Amino acid sequence: MVSTESSPSTIAPEAVGRVLRLVIDAVNECNLRCLYCHPGEVWRQQQLPPPALWSALEAAEAAGVLEVVLTGGEITMHHSLPAVLGATHQLRRTASTLITNATQLTPTIVDLLTASNLTRICTSVDGVTNDLHGSARGKNLAKVLDGLRNLNETGKSITVITVVHQRNWMQVIELSEFLAANGLASQHHLCAPSFSGQARAHYAQLGLREDEFHGVQELVDDHHQRLADAGLYLTFNSIWPATGVRPLAVNPTRTITLQQLSEQVKDTLCNVRPNGEFRLQAATWGREMVGNAALGSVHTEAAADLLARAESVLEEGTARQLPRELEAQHKFQLGTAANRDTTEQLIGRTDSPAPNVDLIPIGSVDQHWLLDNPVDIADVAAQLDARPDEHRVVRHPSGTVLIFDRPRSLVTLLKPAEWKQIPTTPTARGMS
Repeated sequence: MVSTESSPSTIAPEAVGRVLRLVIDAVNECNLRCLYCHPGEVWRQQQLPPPALWSALEAAEAAGVLEVVLTGGEITMHHSLPAVLGATHQLRRTASTLITNATQLTPTIVDLLTASNLTRICTSVDGVTNDLHGSARGKNLAKVLDGLRNLNETGKSITVITVVHQRNWMQVIELSEFLAANGLASQHHLCAPSFSGQARAHYAQLGLREDEFHGVQELVDDHHQRLADAGLYLTFNSIWPATGVRPLAVNPTRTITLQQLSEQVKDTLCNVRPNGEFRLQAATWGREMVGNAALGSVHTEAAADLLARAESVLEEGTARQLPRELEAQHKFQLGTAANRDTTEQLIGRTDSPAPNVDLIPIGSVDQHWLLDNPVDIADVAAQLDARPDEHRVVRHPSGTVLIFDRPRSLVTLLKPAEWKQIPTTPTARGMS
């Protein structure tokens, strides 16, 4: 926990708002043309200017947001990249993650990343061979691996993201093993392509079928512990949103990635787009949205005011989300009712009127299925003692206590009564 105190649990948890994660799409163009990507209709040059980005980071830090994600497009194409990375030094409590395709990492950019206050860097690798990696991304594996090795030289925590699709999912564990054996990442996150943007044109060839979602999760279940023992945390971000399956082999206790939490609890995430739009993510996926999720623009209003507006809307309960099953039907084209034409109408991609859908109230963190799992209070206390400077302990408006592992972007959920069971000092916990 980032604090001036000597120990992470000598003070009460910080009070924070509902928004735990802020994704800033700082640039709208990319040097790659991945088939599953979702830029909209075309990539067009559009960049969030540094003052707007600084405003967003300042607002996140002041509100106690757990993590800010800097992405694009390809973030390294931002014309003011030194200013973007320099702005991360505004952050003390809030962790910062940068996502890059790692194909444009000059020595100057690597030096900028090293000197930044980034907590974590994510990059995309889709297979252990050039054919697998390039089946939807372009055959540039050698360049990406060189970039990944350079990222490891920055001293930042590294996460590899793999988009698993029909052409590569069965071989994905080979990539996990390669990453673990070569110490190239501490985490490997798998995600499925969504029916969004340009990916819509290729979805029949790339989108996972329902049995393939389960197949990916079975691979993760079978290999998760062995890879964890080798220093690599493997998880499949899309299994619960797509199928409702609780991945208990990966999440047997109370810990989950912050990204997964924000996908599953829809009032925890907001997004700043390259055109300045400040959006709720309650009824959106990729670049698609149901209705109008925009709350305003960082070009005309302070990001702090927009973030406060998001908190008010979420607190009032007026924001709504798609039921999980209905979201899966449209986002992943799953289920017997899935129909591309209907989805195109829903997201406003045709001139036809959108079909009526029943949106539901947004569930809160204290209703998350993870809280049904057991918790080992002694293990939680030991983790806090082992790495006190790397954790934040915060109290959600629902009363749930979240222990945030900043470099790993992992969240452990505790009920209020469970937090009270943790001794208040290392000495009381048996640590000297």
